[in-house]
Amino acid sequence: MTSRLALEAFDAECSALVAVVRAVSPIELSRRTNCPPWTLHELVVHIADSVETPEAEIGAALSAAHCHSAADYYRRSERATDDYRTGNVEHVRQLAAAVRPDDDADLLAATWQETSATMAGHEPDQLLRTAGLTLALDDYLLTRVMSVAAHGIDVAITLERPSFTTPSALRALRPVLLDLLGGEAPMRWTDQDLLAFGTGRRPLSTADQAALGPLSSRFPLLS
Repeated sequence: MTSRLALEAFDAECSALVAVVRAVSPIELSRRTNCPPWTLHELVVHIADSVETPEAEIGAALSAAHCHSAADYYRRSERATDDYRTGNVEHVRQLAAAVRPDDDADLLAATWQETSATMAGHEPDQLLRTAGLTLALDDYLLTRVMSVAAHGIDVAITLERPSFTTPSALRALRPVLLDLLGGEAPMRWTDQDLLAFGTGRRPLSTADQAALGPLSSRFPLLS
């Protein structure tokens, strides 16, 4: 995966989500989501916040000897703690309180496009420091694609419509999800299945658990 392919997936997934959000009514933005206690408005603000990439976090002085993968980003132990989740929830609710719901799509579009331009302006082998880890830009971008794609499923669930994950995002995220799984997914699974099961947006069936064997205990692979 090169940073240009990761950037292509990032742009495609963000563009698809912005188009959906632009068509959402104010009443729909007030709906509770499957990411409690957030409303859809708060969830969109969270997505916008998650794709923001400060230029200061990118630096040539970082050491490639300590580089991490996109999967490593999700293996961080603090992600499973109550403090992490509570802090994330409250941070987003404070941000959302300062944003008019009518501005959600514009906020998301502006943040995505700024990050995309920043990433396009750096060499593919440039490193970035985030969450205490050093990642290559392509791996960092894959974590942003994951955020937008997983929450895109949340948006679809909230709006009671089919998922709209883009093919380029699904292709880009498959290696990350398989890295987290540590094995192969059932052959009957599509990449959309792998994303939905892997991010906990869809529960494993008894047949899925049997096909996965001991690997089923790893699900969800991230949340």
